[in-house]
Amino acid sequence: MRAAVLAALAAATALHAGPAESAIVAAMKLPDASNYSWVTTVDDDARSYEIAGRTDQTDYSVVEMPIVAALRRGVMRNTASSDNQVETVFKGDEKLVIQTPSGWKTPEELTAAQNSGYRGGPGGGGYGGYGGGGMGGRRGRGRRGSSGGSPDGTPPPFSNLQLTLSRPAEEIGIIVASHTDMTADGDTVSGTLNETGAKLLLVHPGQKEITPLTASGTFRLWIKDGVLVKYELKLTGTLAVMTNGSRREVEVHQTATTELKDVGTTTLDIPDEAKKKLGT
Repeated sequence: MRAAVLAALAAATALHAGPAESAIVAAMKLPDASNYSWVTTVDDDARSYEIAGRTDQTDYSVVEMPIVAALRRGVMRNTASSDNQVETVFKGDEKLVIQTPSGWKTPEELTAAQNSGYRGGPGGGGYGGYGGGGMGGRRGRGRRGSSGGSPDGTPPPFSNLQLTLSRPAEEIGIIVASHTDMTADGDTVSGTLNETGAKLLLVHPGQKEITPLTASGTFRLWIKDGVLVKYELKLTGTLAVMTNGSRREVEVHQTATTELKDVGTTTLDIPDEAKKKLGT
């Protein structure tokens, strides 16, 4: 259904194709691709990190990403990793398993193991682990790892890394559906998102602890030979965050740049253990 809608949009847009409209047509080719790979670099208020993924139309995705703080100890112990990157396998956008020293585990299994005594008893902050700037990343800012903020009481910086997947094809669909203006400059097209689109891109489906209250954003698309090769999202907003039963509001600013590659030639090899854990 989604492919049919995008195809209809592409056909309608092509009838009035200027540079901006041609960019939309190029971007909308991605959701129809049989497979592709991507690398996203994110800079937010707390840190910088990288997400590298491969996906195909079977709805599987293999993704290397930082692990959220609440699960980090159960995943990273006995490893030499210094940047909190882990390998995950997603089925869809929310269902996932994480590679650990003791095999593939679901987030629920890791949480149960930690709550049973590994981290000293129940609690653990949920998947978000929002204290100290939130989630694992490659480069911290400010007092990384602190849960108390600065000495003057200023809250620690917040990282908006989430334990769900936002694939490029889905993000492109949101950009196409929610842009309010678009300007072409050579092979680059820039535009503005409406609030609904910005909220959808700022907080992924399945994030029960995070609610976007306000959001705005801009985007840039890079087109080469009629194909989308890179895009950038700059998002700002206010989130309502639930941590250990307490609600607080945080302002967020993030820039994410995604490079696309191996469209149509990406391969996925999903381990049998991971498939079994995912119930497939």
